Amino acid sequence: MEGSDGGDNFSKLKFKAKSFGSKALNSLKNYKSIISKHSSEEKKLYIKKPSNFKITNSKRFLVSISAVVLIFILLYMAFAKNAYSVSVNNIEVGRIKNKNVAIEAMGGLKKQYEIQSGTSVSFDFEPAYAKVRASKKELLDSKALQEQFVKYISYRVKSYIIYADNEAIACFKTKEEADDVLEAVKENYLKGVKKEELKEITFDKAVEIKEEFGELSAMTSVEKARKFIIDGTNEVKTHKVASGETFWSISRKYDITVEELEKANPEANSARIQIGQELSLIVPKPLIGVKTVEEATYIDKIQFDQKLEFSDSLYKDQTSIRVKGVYGEKEVSAIITKVNGLETDREIIKEKVIKKPKEQILVKGTKEPPPKKGTGVFATPTRGSISSRFGMRRGRHHDGLDIAAPLGTPVKAADGGDVIFVGTSGTYGKLIKIDHGAGFQTWYGHLSAYSVKVGDKVYKGQIIGAVGNTGRSTGPHLHFEIRKNGVPKNPSSYL
Repeated sequence: MEGSDGGDNFSKLKFKAKSFGSKALNSLKNYKSIISKHSSEEKKLYIKKPSNFKITNSKRFLVSISAVVLIFILLYMAFAKNAYSVSVNNIEVGRIKNKNVAIEAMGGLKKQYEIQSGTSVSFDFEPAYAKVRASKKELLDSKALQEQFVKYISYRVKSYIIYADNEAIACFKTKEEADDVLEAVKENYLKGVKKEELKEITFDKAVEIKEEFGELSAMTSVEKARKFIIDGTNEVKTHKVASGETFWSISRKYDITVEELEKANPEANSARIQIGQELSLIVPKPLIGVKTVEEATYIDKIQFDQKLEFSDSLYKDQTSIRVKGVYGEKEVSAIITKVNGLETDREIIKEKVIKKPKEQILVKGTKEPPPKKGTGVFATPTRGSISSRFGMRRGRHHDGLDIAAPLGTPVKAADGGDVIFVGTSGTYGKLIKIDHGAGFQTWYGHLSAYSVKVGDKVYKGQIIGAVGNTGRSTGPHLHFEIRKNGVPKNPSSYL
């Protein structure tokens, strides 16, 4: 087809040259007529008479003139710009006969990429054109230009992007995948929740799915995106449990709290971890929170008032309840808002009192306490029954007196003195030691709670703790010892 176009162009040029020659011959004949008409002796002209200028062969003259014009036209064509340079990002990728070659190449390439990716694509560039002179050997066809384009261009594919507060967080090939991820995030925080009782299930941010052209490499899977949104990161950091390790020791090792380690491992039982078990060290910081709103009706307590009375039968640091207060009850209707299962707001919309509270009367002592030092006379430290005495027991020596009592029964100092130890100690469990001077110490074991700390000075009868069942114990009781110069003595001899 290009050869046919060239023949037509040459015929047109030949016709134009012939026409130009005819016009030139006619002009010369007109010029000869004008000179003959105005030639006279009166006018002194400095030119030869026209009679000496004669065209003997008009046809030959016309051919000569046409040839000269044709040469000029061919020279113009030889040096004129007859092609286009195609550039991408200011880099020339090839030369073509006309712009249609580039349009065809881009169309073919777009179709090829769409077949590969399975979706629509968009190029990141627009080719630039400049007219240039090029030989036939330099000109590229659409297929050859495609091969050059591949080296320099990039493209984007049609994708569906999840935005949270206008920030892109995940990219997918289909809208269905994006919808599935958002549903999976909701389900993660709605486990065990009765959805039919919820008035609203939304997100704590403005979440939307936008159709855009994006990078193919940015596409992700539903599961990866779900984990990324819930954890807030793609980072993976784990710890393999070794012998003797606990949640507490592992959290200290990595400078995080036990609560954070539990959040990172919701499926793990923090009280029963196994050797070799892998624990995640990534504390979740969700990119999107699931917000729920529910209306709830429940029974709530009404706090009782407390009246204070004074008595000189108690020491100043002692109190006693004369009339125990009783909580009242009310029926409450409220709108409760939660994010990821944690309550963020509670709006009370209605309250109805069911039972009124009863006032509590507290008695506080005014009597000065005894001296906070040893007297040498010891009092029984708690109320209860003796379950095991000092001496041999089941083939071993029992160094104290066991007093059985209900869990939480107050334990009092047997004499005044200085608290020298508060903490856990082997088979004693929770233990308090008091130094009374003159070589005497008293020990209080298996406690459930402490009321004093190391360095405190206590008087005889002051509450220091509560009966418990810690350490090696078969039931709630107080293990009480009296020691003289470090040697256990029979408490019954001193009480």
